[in-house]
Amino acid sequence: MDAFISHSSRNRVAADRLEKLLEAEGLDVWLDDSEIRLGVLLGKELQSSIRECRAVVLLWSKPASASRWVNSEWLTALNLDRFILPCVLDQTPLPQCLQNTVFLPLRRVGPSAARRLSQAIREAGDSVTPLAPLMRSESPELSEAIANIAERQYAVTDELGRRQLATAAEIQESLDNTMQEARQRWPLDPMIVNLDGYHLKNAYMVQHWDAIQAGRAPHDPLLDQAEHRFFETLFVDPTDPSAINGLGSILMFQRDLDAAEFFIRAAIRAAKKWGMETYPAAEQDLALLRRFQPNHAPR
Repeated sequence: MDAFISHSSRNRVAADRLEKLLEAEGLDVWLDDSEIRLGVLLGKELQSSIRECRAVVLLWSKPASASRWVNSEWLTALNLDRFILPCVLDQTPLPQCLQNTVFLPLRRVGPSAARRLSQAIREAGDSVTPLAPLMRSESPELSEAIANIAERQYAVTDELGRRQLATAAEIQESLDNTMQEARQRWPLDPMIVNLDGYHLKNAYMVQHWDAIQAGRAPHDPLLDQAEHRFFETLFVDPTDPSAINGLGSILMFQRDLDAAEFFIRAAIRAAKKWGMETYPAAEQDLALLRRFQPNHAPR
């Protein structure tokens, strides 16, 4: 296929019109119907459709920016090295990492815009989406705070792994004030945002550990809040292995298992690109995911 159109359901009219106009330009376009999204975030059919496309047309808008489906699709496209062509429908800024990408203002979906877009799709080839460089620095105080929080978060998961739930809960509670102070002092730093996602995820795990181990992880608003923080981190740096894996673990607890496996495996690949020989946390999450999958064979 030539193009996959990623869109919010609230922009369905614009997506339908664009699909017809691109097909009139001779392109083979994939536009998902609403039925495929019932019960799954990023099933294998969606993954395959993105993989088989030359480019992903991202219809960006305020609803799209808040859509977990849309954000999962363009992050999937990046991890599959597919070229992303943003089409901006309103004044909503693109994710920071995509702000170096040439985009098409699309206030009105008409033949002229479709011709420009079809030409860009044909020229995409094997091009890689240009990402805005991450430019951040750490003060000594910030570095110390990050190291301290990360160490104690690892302690929480270690204690959970040893089934020392009371100790894990105690460490988690002791982190509440520390995390709140860090959020207030460095609210925009992507590392702090990412650690806040893990803090929320760990709070969920402490509260529901027995249910998780029994394969009955319940829904909890903590998961939605953690997912939002991981997306926020990935808007800045979509190559961050920790944030990618954090998103994968949230999707696992939400039972979007195909999407979870995709992002956990993507985190392992991203870690290797960052020079990490192994990523034990992601490997552990992948092993836990296999226990939840329907075809998991009993030992």
